[in-house]
Amino acid sequence: MGNLQNAGAGLRKMFIASIGAIICAVLVIIPIVNILAGIAAIVFGVLSLVGLYGAGKDIAGCKTAFTLTIINMVVSVAGTLVGAGFLGIIFSIADSVLSFLICYLVCTSVSEVMNQIGAADVASKGALVWKINAVCYAILIIIAILGAVPGLALIASLAAIGVLVASLVASIFYMIFLNKSSQALGA
Repeated sequence: MGNLQNAGAGLRKMFIASIGAIICAVLVIIPIVNILAGIAAIVFGVLSLVGLYGAGKDIAGCKTAFTLTIINMVVSVAGTLVGAGFLGIIFSIADSVLSFLICYLVCTSVSEVMNQIGAADVASKGALVWKINAVCYAILIIIAILGAVPGLALIASLAAIGVLVASLVASIFYMIFLNKSSQALGA
């Protein structure tokens, strides 16, 4: 496996960026502060990309996840431009699939490295994270489809609240996984 210094530093940046992103998500609802939170969210997004790129120098799955992240950014922008309707649903589903693949690739490839360096406890956290995310993204896809059906939009909205809570829990587990992984790699 060799030197994993880039991976450790990259995962540390991703950890910091994920903390910042959650704080920004909360602050964006506060008037006046929301503009600064939006700008900070962009900065943390860039930091996360830089971290993923750095980790990708040592971990092949992170390199693939970086590429998929760039593709996902294009899909997200295109989905925003398309708006609602059938094409909007397609872009929403594509966004969910790509987001899950990114999470899966990071979690499984970093977990593999953790197993190789003898940090099986950290590796098991990665497996938990991608499994929770798999459920959340599957439900999001169902919600996107149900949201287009006139009588089911309210039910889809209510289900989205539950997924939001589960996604927050998954984000916290992901942050813990990134932190423990970067520490195991000496960052």
